[in-house]
Amino acid sequence: MSILTAIFQAIGQALTWIFPVSESGHSAIFHDFSGRYTNACSQLTGVIHIGIAIGIIAAFYKLFLYLFKNFIGGWNDLFHKRLDLKNSSPQRKFMYMTILSFAPMLFYFIPAGKYINVYMLFHRTSFNGNLLGEGICTALTGVLLIVAVSMINKKSKPLPQILQALLIGVTAFLALPAAGSSLVAGVFCVGILVGLSDKYALRYSMVMSTMVLLVTGIIEICLGVTKVSIVCAIIGLVVSALIAFLAVKIFIFVIKNRALKYFAWYDITIGLICFVIGVFEIVIK
Repeated sequence: MSILTAIFQAIGQALTWIFPVSESGHSAIFHDFSGRYTNACSQLTGVIHIGIAIGIIAAFYKLFLYLFKNFIGGWNDLFHKRLDLKNSSPQRKFMYMTILSFAPMLFYFIPAGKYINVYMLFHRTSFNGNLLGEGICTALTGVLLIVAVSMINKKSKPLPQILQALLIGVTAFLALPAAGSSLVAGVFCVGILVGLSDKYALRYSMVMSTMVLLVTGIIEICLGVTKVSIVCAIIGLVVSALIAFLAVKIFIFVIKNRALKYFAWYDITIGLICFVIGVFEIVIK
């Protein structure tokens, strides 16, 4: 595996993960046109995912410091029997709700026969020789972005915080294994729809992304079919972290300037193209 491969893969993965355009969808498109109909990962993919997580943490270091501080404080209060959920600080409540949002992902570990578990059962629809599913998911991501953009700054009664957290968690549960879906876009958009501000919706998407990236990155390094050299791993880690950091800053700028619609139309266009290609691939076969 060459150094150039590590650099270009790191740039591509970081940009398509942070921006609401689906890393898995673009990966599926690349594999489809290259004739590699497999979802087997390489160790470099795992290294890059960890690098993206590092870039997000660097961009939101204050947020992650607050979360870590409140996580330790929560366990300390629980141990000393003084935990007060109702009168918690906003930072503590955000930490609680983020943890709750990960609860639906526990269903991934339910056994699913020959597919091993529920996650692999959902993920089997990717890299299956046609782009129909990826096209549908990518186009739906674009539609969801358009709906969310229209809801930003509109005053509406927010849902209860527990319900907000669970709905966001279910969205992440559905988006993660489906090629063409974007975890960042899904969490951000549903966060807006359930009553969160764009600031908190973005924070939710970044925190959940970081945890998912770290876990999947470690798994991919351990189970990766294609090995990676130390030099390529270091380069991939550093480049992905830097690109992710810059991409987060750009994404914040895009949200502040209400330019998310451009990503939405990009998703819809790519989705429709993939849908048409997928139909032809099915007919030809």
